[in-house]
Amino acid sequence: MQKITSRLRQPAIQRVSLPCRTLPRFRPVRSHYYDLVDTEGSREYTVTVFSSRDNYITPLEKVTGDVGLEIKPGGFKKIVWSAKDELGNDFNGKVAIEVRGRVDIPFVRLDNLYKTMKRGKPHKVTWTGGTHQNILNFDLYKGDNKITSFPNIANVGYYTFMLPTAVKPAKGQKFKITDSRNKDQIVITTPFAVTRKVPLAFKAIPILIIGGAILALPKSSQGPQEIPDPSKPTF
Repeated sequence: MQKITSRLRQPAIQRVSLPCRTLPRFRPVRSHYYDLVDTEGSREYTVTVFSSRDNYITPLEKVTGDVGLEIKPGGFKKIVWSAKDELGNDFNGKVAIEVRGRVDIPFVRLDNLYKTMKRGKPHKVTWTGGTHQNILNFDLYKGDNKITSFPNIANVGYYTFMLPTAVKPAKGQKFKITDSRNKDQIVITTPFAVTRKVPLAFKAIPILIIGGAILALPKSSQGPQEIPDPSKPTF
């Protein structure tokens, strides 16, 4: 028999509930609900979920819904946990979960971020905050998909990024900035667009010009032609 219970960590997280306390069988996916209460409705929270399997040390990964960054206060928040994927098919025992919430306070603040970043072109980004002990990871995301990474960046307040050509041009891309030594330190940047270094239209122009020259060649080489004799002088 498997049993899943829950407990509270922060005063802002209230009424964590489960569909049923004692599970007659191990269900692969479980839904959990909580209220995030805050009189300041504009504040955003980072919500994470832990389990008793490792004494609430490592956040659960197979969770979706109202979990992660930029969670606003409100009632009846839902977290879906894929327990089978997290614990494995052979899990047999009891496990408790713990929902934690903390106000989002960026540990670094970007001074500038381009609205558009071109592939293959250097872009210097500056920021403030943190300490020299922070080793930063900049992960480029499109939605929930990680596109590429810039790991192990020293926290000296600036870095010059050059996006590889393998990154597909698209709008709505973001950097997820984390401290490599503290997974709780996370900053998500505002979205920006990734574009080609040379617009596709300009790449097509030389091809069209060359093609036009090739098409013009047959018109000027239609075989040998007779050269008329020069006009005889008249006296």
